[in-house]
Amino acid sequence: MPVKVAFMQLSSCWGCHQSLLNAHLGLLPILPQLDIVYWPAVVDNKLASLEERSDNDIIIGFIEGVVRTKKDTENAKLMRKKCKIIVAFGACPCYGSVAGLANLYDKEELVNRKFMETESITTEDPKEPTNHLPGFEEFIVNLDDFINVDVFIPGCPPTTNNIIATISYLLTLVGEEPANLDKNACVCNTCNLKEEGCFLNQNILCYGSITAAGCDLMCPNKGDICYGCYKSTDKPGEKVIQLREIVFNEHSLSPDHAASLQHFSDLFLGGTNITNFYFRGDILQRLAYEPKSFKLKDVLIGEDRRFALDVSPSGIEIIDDIVGLALYLLRDDPNFKFSTKSVCSHCDRDITDKLPAQLRRDYEGLSTMDTCFLEQGYVCLGPVTQAGCGTICPNKANAPCLGCFGATTGVKDAGVQFISTLGSLCKDKDPDEVLEFIKDPAGLFNRFTLAASTLRHKYHDKVEGS
Repeated sequence: MPVKVAFMQLSSCWGCHQSLLNAHLGLLPILPQLDIVYWPAVVDNKLASLEERSDNDIIIGFIEGVVRTKKDTENAKLMRKKCKIIVAFGACPCYGSVAGLANLYDKEELVNRKFMETESITTEDPKEPTNHLPGFEEFIVNLDDFINVDVFIPGCPPTTNNIIATISYLLTLVGEEPANLDKNACVCNTCNLKEEGCFLNQNILCYGSITAAGCDLMCPNKGDICYGCYKSTDKPGEKVIQLREIVFNEHSLSPDHAASLQHFSDLFLGGTNITNFYFRGDILQRLAYEPKSFKLKDVLIGEDRRFALDVSPSGIEIIDDIVGLALYLLRDDPNFKFSTKSVCSHCDRDITDKLPAQLRRDYEGLSTMDTCFLEQGYVCLGPVTQAGCGTICPNKANAPCLGCFGATTGVKDAGVQFISTLGSLCKDKDPDEVLEFIKDPAGLFNRFTLAASTLRHKYHDKVEGS
């Protein structure tokens, strides 16, 4: 049965939708799986048709653009009510994008410039139009600051391949389960090693006791560990107690157990294995991007107590305890390997030491195609921008990376990080020369991410009436 989806356009340029349509014939395998119930950018659906739907009637909702007007706010909240999964579609809803640079000004300054001070105005008494218009929000606020967002696809626009990959992945999540899946049994029930040679007896982590039966591979029968690819069973096997005790008694992970727990978590929890978008439902991704977003709980065995992350992927207490213990151990463990690579890691340009001989503006000289932009003196945000775009700008357009894919994992503010990077690269240069070079810090370092940065928007030292 086709999956109901909706597309909402807030204040934007429509480029993200264009990137999707650029798939052309690549859409043919996907369209039959979609029941597009709302897409005003392409089909003449009226907003009333969306409003009339029951809450959560739509499975996946894609939102493009920034929340600039009051109507944008209403439409974003409406989509959250009507859709089970919300996708922030492009740099605008993810980070504010170029439109977020408007946050450097008060709304009144922007309105005056747009409607009353622009040189092309010919009206004798110019003023802000209000007839049949929704009015503006004070600042551009990131979409996930006022509605819960489940998936983030960065890019200005996102690449066509990334959009198709995201849709394909989401369809697998909401699609039908394998016909041979049996959640009323577990892998342990038919394991040749259950009575003799069990991995758990050797203190080797094996997750068959909490994994649904029906898998044709039966890895343990071939001498391999069950990592849980058939996901949670409703009836854990008797060896679940032994599995919990092994995880419970871990205080610091060995490299083997860390790798095992991460691989298990990836398969058992349905990880994306894709780093060109961020899915909050992928607990391993969330553990890397937002490790402090989890609540803690206690797990008790006898009189002993251990911390675990409070997660409920199965709804079965003992299974959720095992997963929570594993994730807590992984969260701060140096063996936890989840990170997005930077644009630099996919760049074809030669790197010697990245130290610029002379700082240059984009229009000064002509950059070569074979040498790192930073070494040539051009500002390139590749070191602090997550990969996933295919490094199109540096490799194919002879243009520095501007940061539209947002920060790499673990970096809160790409702009701040790059200022630090630039300071290191220019440590032997005259500070006044560097400051003179940087005409527009926000536009240079946070061109696409200002609304999500540490600064976010304009603040005032004095509040009226204080």
